[in-house]
Order: sequence, then C-alpha cells, then structure tokens
Amino acid sequence: MKKSKIVSILIGAALFLAVALPVVFLEAVIGGFIMKLFGFHYNSMKSVFLFFLVAAVADAPLEILAKALPKAMMSLGWIRKSRRFFLWYVLDMLFEMMTLAGADLFMDSVRAEAAGILVVSALSSAITVWLDRKDEDSPGNEIKENKHGKD
Repeated sequence: MKKSKIVSILIGAALFLAVALPVVFLEAVIGGFIMKLFGFHYNSMKSVFLFFLVAAVADAPLEILAKALPKAMMSLGWIRKSRRFFLWYVLDMLFEMMTLAGADLFMDSVRAEAAGILVVSALSSAITVWLDRKDEDSPGNEIKENKHGKD
C-alpha cells in the first residue's frame, strides 16, 4: 500500500474519532445521568463511556436499517410519509434498546434497568429522527411517496 494512502486513511480515522468520541461522551454523560434516575449502576465513568461506545458501534448498522426500511416501504407505496417517520422512530428505538440491553448483558461493570434503557432509547431516537427529518424535509430531498402522490 502506498504511503500516501496510509496517511490519508489515518487522517480520516483521526478526524472521525475527533468528531465521534465527543458525541459518544456527551451521550454517555447525559444518558448515564438519565439512566441513573432509573437505577443504572456502574463502577466508573469509564464504564459508562464504554457502555455507550459499545452500544453506539453496535447500533450504527441497525440505525441505517431503521432509516432505510421505512423509506423503501414508502417508495413502494406501502406506507405514507407521515407513517414513515413513525415507523422509523419505532424501529430506531427498538434497535437502540436492543444494543443497550446487549451492552448491559456483556458488561459486568454496569447494570442497566429496563426503564432506563426505554427512556434513553426513546429520547435518543426522538432526537435522531427529529434532526434527520429536518434535513430530509429540505427542498430537493423529496421521495415520491406513491404512485398518486398522496400523503
């Protein structure tokens, strides 16, 4: 492999980590605080950060699926645009709950209660869908809903 390609890969990875890690840290602090209200126990802040980092990595491909599936269903005319966002929210929340519960299952240093996982997943998914929906509703990003163009 060329030296310049390796340098480009390293620079790209460093930039990705420079953006992703602070976001995960912020989610760990806020999510950890909210989950603490619902009985979340942990050994250290490092455990909380690792918990949310593992969940974020595991959730990334599922989040893509949660967004793509309703969009595909809408383009086939199976659902309307208004239902697409609801389905997207529900799928994103369920996938987030699964990844948080999975991270809890495999980590001995944390113990999350179901209520905390539910609340954090619901809030996180609401924020994700709200932010992404604003981008999708901008001009030029429309998808034909169905053959008749009805909403």
